[in-house]
Amino acid sequence: MTTLTVQIPDKDRDLFEKLAKRLNVKIIKVVEEDAQPNTVTKRAIADARSGKIKNIEDLDLFFKSL
Repeated sequence: MTTLTVQIPDKDRDLFEKLAKRLNVKIIKVVEEDAQPNTVTKRAIADARSGKIKNIEDLDLFFKSL
């Protein structure tokens, strides 16, 4: 017997489970990956929530200012 770890797009999960059942494959553990923001994103979220940033009123003007 061989154990494999596979990553399957969410949209194909049901299809894969049906195929596995048809082939008598036992799915031992389903791991759901939780997306976690990186450090820069966490800091930006904290800044936004604390009011340290300006609201963007006009997207075109914002990009021109960069």
